[in-house]
Amino acid sequence: MDTAQFVLNKELLEAAKGCDLIKVEELLRRGADPLGSPDANEQHAYILSELFYSSADDEKMADAMPELLRLFFAYGMDITARNIPDDDENNINPLWDLAFVNTEGGLKILHVLLEHGLDCHSAEILVEHIFVDMELCDGCKIDDEWWRESWSCSLKMVMLVASYPHILENSTYIADCISLAENDAARLSCFRDWDHFAYQIDLSTCDNIPHGLRSATVRIKDTETGETVWTMTV
Repeated sequence: MDTAQFVLNKELLEAAKGCDLIKVEELLRRGADPLGSPDANEQHAYILSELFYSSADDEKMADAMPELLRLFFAYGMDITARNIPDDDENNINPLWDLAFVNTEGGLKILHVLLEHGLDCHSAEILVEHIFVDMELCDGCKIDDEWWRESWSCSLKMVMLVASYPHILENSTYIADCISLAENDAARLSCFRDWDHFAYQIDLSTCDNIPHGLRSATVRIKDTETGETVWTMTV
């Protein structure tokens, strides 16, 4: 990549973090690459990854991300065609960093990605990170409301991914993660309305507290009827 490209990419990262949509579009028009690096000395620091990571602690950034993503897609961003390898510690798929945005904002970001055809491999990377963190969350604060809400959002992300047929039909891994065989697959499309469901983590079956949630039971309930509509083990 030539120096001019790095300069464009760096400007894109700065404009995106500043939520300057007009500047972002101008830079995209000039050839800035959201799947590129903003720094010639850090060739694996992808802009999209940086933006996801920033969105975890910056509510304004998270709120702007759906529109930023729409601009990226409008100017040709193709995560599938440019799928970034994850078999090298220096090459981490950007969706790995989306797992840190376990908030309502993260759900909205993921929804845009899925609506634009997020590929199965990237979706698996996200789901894998969510479940790895759940299993290895040393010192889990199981009585902390914030902790429970953050994991509820993470699990909503998992079910949102599973609600897209092009993902689930090509991923036995995700099907196993959500215990598909023990549930009614016809319900999956309903999980796109993520606020319609409440997630309860039953720790009585967990064999790894306080170091993680291995073998915990998750029950997903309809907020209107109180009916349990899905059960899975994490």
